[in-house]
Amino acid sequence: MELVLNSEQILREICPLKWHDDIPEGGSALGIADIDFKGPDGISEFIADRLGDFDNYQAHEGLPSALVSARRFLSSMGVPDLGKEDIQVIPGTMLGIYVSMKWASMHKGEIVMTNPIYPPIHFHATGAGNQISWVGSSDDGRVDLTALSESVGSSTKMLAINNPNNPNGQVYTMDELKTIRDLAVDFDFTVFSDELYEPLNFTGKHISMGSLEGMQERTISLFGFSKAYGLAGYRSGFMSILHPELDKIKEVVEHLLVSPSPFASLALEYALDDKRARVWRQVFRDKMAENTEYAWKLFTENGFECFKPEGCFFVFPKVTDDDDEKFVEQLLKKGTQVVPGSLFGPEGRGHVRVNCATSRERLEVGVERIIEFARSFNS
Repeated sequence: MELVLNSEQILREICPLKWHDDIPEGGSALGIADIDFKGPDGISEFIADRLGDFDNYQAHEGLPSALVSARRFLSSMGVPDLGKEDIQVIPGTMLGIYVSMKWASMHKGEIVMTNPIYPPIHFHATGAGNQISWVGSSDDGRVDLTALSESVGSSTKMLAINNPNNPNGQVYTMDELKTIRDLAVDFDFTVFSDELYEPLNFTGKHISMGSLEGMQERTISLFGFSKAYGLAGYRSGFMSILHPELDKIKEVVEHLLVSPSPFASLALEYALDDKRARVWRQVFRDKMAENTEYAWKLFTENGFECFKPEGCFFVFPKVTDDDDEKFVEQLLKKGTQVVPGSLFGPEGRGHVRVNCATSRERLEVGVERIIEFARSFNS
């Protein structure tokens, strides 16, 4: 199969958060992480065929059939079944981030965060009153394990990671995850692992934090179907809560939602179980591997520092030593939108995140516009 690319006119109608009025006609919307391709076929019919009597509240965790699908998915990655109700369906992973950081705020200590990291993770953490200690990356763009080892200790209550990383596309290796596991066991802290982009791992089979021995009682993992599954509008995801305070974490969800909409559960089942969704996901993964490598080459061949993505659909080039927010603001006037790197933490300053989930033609125009503007901006 081939991915269906939506026209700019259609995108302006169906993707208003990405293709908004500030982007001029013929511009390049490479900002917010929405995709320019039509998602997999069949979800409307799948949900319609499964709709029953949902007039009343459903189970707090989500539909039982969705929990079975999620458990089967986790088992395929080696995450053990602890015989507990440790899965929580949520309307998109954003709520899972909020819930995790709200729960963390009920405990003393600090949250150590790898840097750069998806902005809502640190926004929700500080918004809930948590203190953050940042850990940067090494020269090759990977997490600095030495710095990490020096940053955690008896006051650490949580470590937060993206895997694959949003924005730079780095994928954690088994050795890196084992180092994190050893530190978590030694200092008895929780690992919050945002694994939203797990299907877009270009290096091989995704390794989930909860699959490692010793992490079955100290992991909160997030999975969702907005990005790599092409189902952003359906707002569906789930939390895997391998933790002694499972009930307290789920209680935060219950206070917010009472119970998730059945549509979130049905979208989960479609994403994980329907053949059409599986085929689309693989084709999209291959396309994003090509697009990110293409953009990475354009930036590096033109002298910009940019780590080669191993997952996701972003590149994260360093475009200036100056104010990246000012750079983004002025670049939009030239017709291309990207996201300022400083939003992703202290090490993001001077970078921009470029969304490559578009056509090769749009991507080429946008990247070349970024390169041309960066030269004049820095002169």
